[in-house]
Amino acid sequence: MSAALSGAAAAPAQRDLVIDVRNLTRTYQLGAQEVHALRGVSMAIERGEFVAIMGASGSGKSTLMNLIGCLDQTSGGTYLLEGVDIAALDEQTLAKIRSRRIGFVFQSFNLLPRTTAAENVALPLFYSGQLADGAHRVQQTLSLLGLGERLDNRPNQLSGGQQQRVALARALINQPAILLADEPTGNLDSTTANEIMGTLRDLNREQGLTVILVTHEQEMADFADRIITLRDGLVLSDIRKEAPAAASRPVRLQPAALPGASGLSVSELLSFLTMAFVAAFSAIGRNKLRSALTMLGIFIGVCALIIMLAVGEGARAAVQAQLKSLGTDLLIVLPGSSRGGGVRGGSGSASSLKVADGAAILEEDPAVAVISYVNRQSAQLENGDENWSTSVQGVTPSYLTIRNWGLSAGRLISEADEREGRTVCILGQTVVDNLFGEGQDPIGATVIVKNVPMEVIGVLAVKGHSASGQDQDDVALIPFRTSQVRVLGVAQPSTAMTQGGTVYPAPPNPFNIQAKLQGFVQTMYIQARSAAEVKTALQQVTQTLERRHRIKPEQSDDFSVRDLTEIAEVADENSRVMELLLAAIASISLLVGGIGIMNILLVSVTERTREIGIRMAIGARRFHVLLQFLIEATLLSLIGGGAGVLAGIVASKVIAHVAGWPTLLHTTVIIGAFCFSAGIGMFFGFYPARKASLLNPIDALRYE
Repeated sequence: MSAALSGAAAAPAQRDLVIDVRNLTRTYQLGAQEVHALRGVSMAIERGEFVAIMGASGSGKSTLMNLIGCLDQTSGGTYLLEGVDIAALDEQTLAKIRSRRIGFVFQSFNLLPRTTAAENVALPLFYSGQLADGAHRVQQTLSLLGLGERLDNRPNQLSGGQQQRVALARALINQPAILLADEPTGNLDSTTANEIMGTLRDLNREQGLTVILVTHEQEMADFADRIITLRDGLVLSDIRKEAPAAASRPVRLQPAALPGASGLSVSELLSFLTMAFVAAFSAIGRNKLRSALTMLGIFIGVCALIIMLAVGEGARAAVQAQLKSLGTDLLIVLPGSSRGGGVRGGSGSASSLKVADGAAILEEDPAVAVISYVNRQSAQLENGDENWSTSVQGVTPSYLTIRNWGLSAGRLISEADEREGRTVCILGQTVVDNLFGEGQDPIGATVIVKNVPMEVIGVLAVKGHSASGQDQDDVALIPFRTSQVRVLGVAQPSTAMTQGGTVYPAPPNPFNIQAKLQGFVQTMYIQARSAAEVKTALQQVTQTLERRHRIKPEQSDDFSVRDLTEIAEVADENSRVMELLLAAIASISLLVGGIGIMNILLVSVTERTREIGIRMAIGARRFHVLLQFLIEATLLSLIGGGAGVLAGIVASKVIAHVAGWPTLLHTTVIIGAFCFSAGIGMFFGFYPARKASLLNPIDALRYE
């Protein structure tokens, strides 16, 4: 047959052209030098043809193959694929064309090394979303090529010819319209090469598959029906050996029905996610030590975060419990300051509160439910040879009810004890531990309080230390009337008035006798009818005391009323700030772990550049590559975060048991820490994933 340049005449309208190349050019910029790989190539290939493209190294045949396969971009000219101008298509549509319309067979096989033959062949199905009956199609395709018994073998367990058949099966699995084979026999012996070429010819003859073969061997080119020879980027000759065999006509790719314009379908997304998770677990498993070290940063960060939040939340709950034990509906009234000689004493230096004030409050203020008076002094308690200095408090019978303080043994102070001024007392656990031996029952025993024998009628329930560190169990309670008449004797100001700066000397007191101030109290505990009426009760109590003490509007009150709900709010806010501070410190470890993930993924992208190119060549979009590396980063974080959550829970329990610190973990904290670790992986994994997705397919395939 005579030679004819395919660009010599325009293609007739009735010809079914699958590839139409017109004046195609490709120029590469290497520094300051321009390399013209193609210099105006024109050709037309009909559906069902078997075409061989020959030429010496550097002739441009591989560049032309990459342009036809939509792996590279042209510098000039026009390329029509089944009537569609490729230059007008976006990356997403080009990826779908590579996935469904074009199959690639490479000289170096380009199989994923750590996956089986079946998994390599099935890979394009995940990107095209055609997983229905996928396993059967994979087995059928491999069996067609004589590899039905090699489904589970990895590439290193196959010969060169078998690996090329796997690559060929992968190219055919999506039933493409065009098969591009770039030096498919270059690494094979002559017998195996002839077998591969025979297979390609059979596919062309029997299935009407359009085959384009790139080779530099004349013997391989002879299998084709048409041989196009290139030299220095130009078509040297185009020889048709014989008329193409009749072939079935595959569905034509129409511009109006281009895939990808509507984005990923649900089936494509689900199939890809299935593959991506399997690939991510496989990548993590291949580098176990590196993956474990990468997860370690996330593990330590999440573990520290859980421990810090558990300790912080436990401390906050303990403070709230202590404040709640005082009563959320409680008001505390304290005496104000005294003034003498122009000098003002501190808070509590005046004896301004009286029992009569309490009676008036209870009678006149409807928001007040119960009131209790308290006088306190430090005194020495004795029991036989044992003695202990503690705070002795004279209280009314309602005191323990208002304070929400129960007994571990014995009975409460009764109204009869108060009315008759009986010499009875209730001891705190610390006092009991210091006055009574182990196993000795204090109930019914007699202790000496300031030389007054008193019967122990009860033991207070343990309260522990307050938020300020004071031992709340180091106390002895006696009836209020008894404290005034027989034991304490006076209601002393809680803060002594300092004499200074006065010209009037204090009256002589050679025996240091304290003034008797009957009917005065040091502290009032007032319980509102409900927590909602605390503010109302505070206002009513303040007005009642101002009226009884004849305090004018311009004068300062000689008392102070404290609302424990405000104290609770301040304490809660302080605890919250401390908890957030601890969480922020622990989060630094998470950030360090995230940087480790980013570093490892950057290394992984470099190591797997060729794999990325292979995936793009068989139909992966940039979004697929981005999502795959993001999934891998997220899995690293989730595994490390999950282990960190478990370790943090165990560690917080150990700390609570060994150190005695209160710890508290909410489900929301655990879920939040787990999700935060996933967010860290996604955030720090985005840059490496995006870098991988922006790789040029042809550059990635050439990467060594």
